[in-house]
Amino acid sequence: MRPIHLLGLLLWRGGLLLVAGSAIYYACTMVLRHWRLPALVEAGLGLLLSGLVLVLLSLVLERMADLRRERGLRA
Repeated sequence: MRPIHLLGLLLWRGGLLLVAGSAIYYACTMVLRHWRLPALVEAGLGLLLSGLVLVLLSLVLERMADLRRERGLRA
């Protein structure tokens, strides 16, 4: 794959991720407005969800690194 194609693919995926993240954020804020929770609880829920996403991302990246190492051992 040519570098310009790879760059286009990365930009396309990044834009899609940005749109999906902002849609999820606005959906969550609309739901939280209807529940009328205190501001500290809203902040706590946001931190909890962002921490969960970071842990899941870390697990996926670690698994991908393990797969690369395992493929190197098999070759």
